[in-house]
Amino acid sequence: MISPRPGFFSRMLRFSFLLAGLAGFLRLYGAITQQPDILGFSDKEWLPAYLIVAGGLMGLFNLTVWLVLKLKPAMLAWLPWTGVVLNITAYWLERLFLWAPAQRDTNTIWVVGMHTAWLLLAALSALQMKRRINEHK
Repeated sequence: MISPRPGFFSRMLRFSFLLAGLAGFLRLYGAITQQPDILGFSDKEWLPAYLIVAGGLMGLFNLTVWLVLKLKPAMLAWLPWTGVVLNITAYWLERLFLWAPAQRDTNTIWVVGMHTAWLLLAALSALQMKRRINEHK
Protein backbone atom coordinates (compact mmCIF):
# COMPACT_ATOMS: atom_id res chain seq x y z
CA MET A 1 0.00 0.00 0.00
CA ILE A 2 1.26 3.47 -0.91
CA SER A 3 1.70 5.88 1.97
CA PRO A 4 -1.19 8.37 1.98
CA ARG A 5 1.07 11.20 3.10
CA PRO A 6 3.14 12.93 0.45
CA GLY A 7 6.87 13.16 1.03
CA PHE A 8 8.88 16.25 1.90
CA PHE A 9 9.76 17.13 -1.70
CA SER A 10 6.16 16.69 -2.85
CA ARG A 11 4.95 19.02 -0.11
CA MET A 12 7.62 21.58 -0.99
CA LEU A 13 6.72 21.41 -4.68
CA ARG A 14 3.05 21.80 -3.84
CA PHE A 15 3.90 24.81 -1.64
CA SER A 16 5.85 26.36 -4.53
CA PHE A 17 2.70 26.22 -6.67
CA LEU A 18 0.75 27.89 -3.87
CA LEU A 19 3.32 30.69 -3.74
CA ALA A 20 3.32 31.04 -7.53
CA GLY A 21 -0.47 31.23 -7.53
CA LEU A 22 -0.48 33.89 -4.85
CA ALA A 23 2.16 35.84 -6.80
CA GLY A 24 -0.08 35.69 -9.88
CA PHE A 25 -3.04 37.08 -7.96
CA LEU A 26 -0.86 39.77 -6.38
CA ARG A 27 0.20 40.73 -9.88
CA LEU A 28 -3.46 40.94 -10.87
CA TYR A 29 -4.25 43.10 -7.84
CA GLY A 30 -1.24 45.35 -8.46
CA ALA A 31 -2.14 45.82 -12.11
CA ILE A 32 -5.68 46.83 -11.17
CA THR A 33 -4.72 49.22 -8.38
CA GLN A 34 -1.68 50.72 -10.12
CA GLN A 35 -3.18 51.05 -13.59
CA PRO A 36 -2.74 54.86 -13.80
CA ASP A 37 0.91 54.55 -12.76
CA ILE A 38 1.55 51.79 -15.28
CA LEU A 39 0.09 53.93 -18.05
CA GLY A 40 2.18 56.85 -16.80
CA PHE A 41 5.56 55.16 -17.20
CA SER A 42 4.65 53.07 -20.23
CA ASP A 43 3.34 54.27 -23.56
CA LYS A 44 1.73 50.89 -24.18
CA GLU A 45 -2.03 51.10 -23.64
CA TRP A 46 -2.37 47.29 -23.58
CA LEU A 47 0.13 46.72 -20.76
CA PRO A 48 -2.32 46.96 -17.81
CA ALA A 49 -4.73 44.58 -19.55
CA TYR A 50 -1.89 42.14 -20.25
CA LEU A 51 -0.74 42.27 -16.61
CA ILE A 52 -4.30 41.70 -15.38
CA VAL A 53 -4.92 38.75 -17.69
CA ALA A 54 -1.47 37.18 -17.18
CA GLY A 55 -1.67 37.54 -13.40
CA GLY A 56 -5.15 36.08 -13.25
CA LEU A 57 -4.34 33.15 -15.54
CA MET A 58 -1.11 32.27 -13.74
CA GLY A 59 -2.83 32.60 -10.39
CA LEU A 60 -5.67 30.31 -11.44
CA PHE A 61 -3.35 27.82 -13.12
CA ASN A 62 -0.96 27.54 -10.18
CA LEU A 63 -3.69 27.33 -7.56
CA THR A 64 -5.42 24.65 -9.64
CA VAL A 65 -2.18 22.64 -9.81
CA TRP A 66 -1.74 23.12 -6.05
CA LEU A 67 -5.30 21.95 -5.35
CA VAL A 68 -5.06 18.89 -7.61
CA LEU A 69 -1.72 17.91 -6.05
CA LYS A 70 -3.18 18.39 -2.59
CA LEU A 71 -6.26 16.25 -3.25
CA LYS A 72 -4.61 13.51 -5.36
CA PRO A 73 -0.82 13.69 -4.94
CA ALA A 74 -0.03 10.50 -6.88
CA MET A 75 -2.73 10.79 -9.51
CA LEU A 76 -1.03 12.73 -12.31
CA ALA A 77 2.72 12.31 -12.61
CA TRP A 78 2.97 14.76 -15.51
CA LEU A 79 1.11 17.62 -13.78
CA PRO A 80 3.98 18.97 -11.62
CA TRP A 81 6.35 18.92 -14.58
CA THR A 82 3.82 20.69 -16.79
CA GLY A 83 3.25 23.31 -14.12
CA VAL A 84 6.93 24.01 -13.55
CA VAL A 85 7.82 24.10 -17.24
CA LEU A 86 4.85 26.33 -18.09
CA ASN A 87 5.74 28.80 -15.33
CA ILE A 88 9.38 28.95 -16.39
CA THR A 89 8.52 29.29 -20.07
CA ALA A 90 5.99 32.06 -19.41
CA TYR A 91 8.51 33.96 -17.31
CA TRP A 92 11.29 33.81 -19.90
CA LEU A 93 9.01 34.65 -22.83
CA GLU A 94 7.77 37.70 -20.98
CA ARG A 95 11.28 38.68 -19.97
CA LEU A 96 12.65 38.35 -23.50
CA PHE A 97 9.80 39.99 -25.38
CA LEU A 98 8.15 42.46 -23.01
CA TRP A 99 10.81 43.74 -20.64
CA ALA A 100 12.74 46.88 -21.52
CA PRO A 101 16.18 46.04 -22.96
CA ALA A 102 17.92 47.70 -20.01
CA GLN A 103 16.03 45.46 -17.56
CA ARG A 104 16.61 42.13 -19.30
CA ASP A 105 20.11 41.71 -17.90
CA THR A 106 19.15 42.26 -14.27
CA ASN A 107 19.19 39.34 -11.80
CA THR A 108 19.61 36.72 -14.54
CA ILE A 109 21.85 34.46 -12.44
CA TRP A 110 19.38 34.53 -9.53
CA VAL A 111 16.42 33.65 -11.76
CA VAL A 112 18.29 30.86 -13.54
CA GLY A 113 19.28 29.48 -10.12
CA MET A 114 15.71 29.63 -8.84
CA HIS A 115 14.34 27.96 -11.95
CA THR A 116 17.00 25.27 -11.71
CA ALA A 117 16.04 24.71 -8.08
CA TRP A 118 12.37 24.45 -9.08
CA LEU A 119 13.20 21.85 -11.76
CA LEU A 120 15.34 19.97 -9.23
CA LEU A 121 12.48 20.03 -6.74
CA ALA A 122 10.13 18.61 -9.39
CA ALA A 123 12.65 15.86 -10.20
CA LEU A 124 13.18 14.96 -6.54
CA SER A 125 9.42 14.92 -5.96
CA ALA A 126 8.89 12.60 -8.94
CA LEU A 127 11.72 10.34 -7.79
CA GLN A 128 10.35 10.21 -4.27
CA MET A 129 6.85 9.35 -5.52
CA LYS A 130 8.23 6.68 -7.85
CA ARG A 131 10.18 5.10 -5.00
CA ARG A 132 7.11 5.10 -2.75
CA ILE A 133 5.04 3.39 -5.43
CA ASN A 134 7.73 0.81 -6.31
CA GLU A 135 8.65 -0.13 -2.74
CA HIS A 136 5.21 -1.59 -2.18
CA LYS A 137 5.02 -3.74 -5.31
